[in-house]
Amino acid sequence: MLYYLKLQQDLWEEFSSADAARKVVKLIAFSKFETISEATEEARFLIDGKASKGLRKFLRPHCDNETLCVTDAKLGCIIKEKLGPKIKCFHNNAVMELMRGIRYQLTELVTDLAVQDMPPMRLGLSGSLSIYKLKHSADKVYILLIV
Repeated sequence: MLYYLKLQQDLWEEFSSADAARKVVKLIAFSKFETISEATEEARFLIDGKASKGLRKFLRPHCDNETLCVTDAKLGCIIKEKLGPKIKCFHNNAVMELMRGIRYQLTELVTDLAVQDMPPMRLGLSGSLSIYKLKHSADKVYILLIV
């Protein structure tokens, strides 16, 4: 998801409605993952502090000579390292507030994304990432807990 942003002080107020949010941000590009495994793989790269081919391929045509707001300063450094000086990255508290606002109005800002699609997507991705993060050790005893 890439957005053009008009920086303002109290961004949260600008996301009180979809119409107000559209005045602050404009969707430039969106790429939907085809499968849960593709989404998990991309998320794993980000967790490991790496920029995947898919991310680089998405950012190059849409972000050349632009400033990209990122939620993680380390991710910004990785993007600059992998994609060169053509893409500048920006991170501060206003960016975090902006991301909260975008998440709040996400289904209104992104076409072809329905409210009912969000819970299954979150659940599927979180389950896949939980399995990825779980590291088994031969020295530990694992107990299956059924609630």
